[in-house]
Formats: sequence, structure tokens, C-alpha cells
Amino acid sequence: MIAAGLGCKRGCSSGDVLLALEAALASAGRALSEVQALYAPEFKAEEPALSAAAQHLGKPLRFLPMAYLQLQAAHALTHSEQVSARFGVPSIAETAALAGACTRERSRASLLGPRQIAGGASCALAVIWGCP
Repeated sequence: MIAAGLGCKRGCSSGDVLLALEAALASAGRALSEVQALYAPEFKAEEPALSAAAQHLGKPLRFLPMAYLQLQAAHALTHSEQVSARFGVPSIAETAALAGACTRERSRASLLGPRQIAGGASCALAVIWGCP
């Protein structure tokens, strides 16, 4: 199972979100059918592009507290100075993917690669392992 972490600029298009997810899947050699859910930080709950993309894909979209993302900061593969200064994590998409994957009790996760960016959106994938 795979958790897809999403980040986006305010007002980005759902097309950018879908392209970022497609790029992440292609880069990792994975299929959309392996994605369990999409994850993003709570402060993006009102971003229409995220909900539109999730609806288009037929995947659940779950919003996580920033504290969950911050717990995964040490495991990110990429680092954005701007994101780090503003949100306290090196990558929204990567930490959201890891935090989403780790929401299952006794689960562990690792990134399948660095985040992929399309327009105003980014996506990273984390594989869930060690789940009961």
C-alpha cells in the first residue's frame, strides 16, 4: 500500500495535483491502484484543487495536523528553505506521505523517492510496511 503526500500553492489547479501524482507514480514505477489514500496538511483543507483531484481519482483525502508532518521531517529526501522556514518541515509532500503512511498502528513507511513537482503542486509517495 502507498500513501500519497500532497503539497500545493494556493490556488493551484487540480490538473497540477494530478500531474504531480502521475509523475511520482511514474518515477517510482508504481500504479495508481496501489495508492491507499491522499494526505495533505490540515491548513490546506480549503484548497479546492486537492478535493477535486481526490474526487476525480476516487481516493480518500485525509488532512493531517502539522505536528504529524513535523515528526517525519528527519526522513525527508529534499529540502526547501522556504517551506522549512514557513512550516518547520523540509518538504510538505514528503512529510505528508510519511505521516499518512504511519497513521496505521504499528506501521512504518519509507519514501519511494523525492517529491515530484508539476506547476503549483508536489507529490511524494511513501510505501507502508510492517502493518498488521
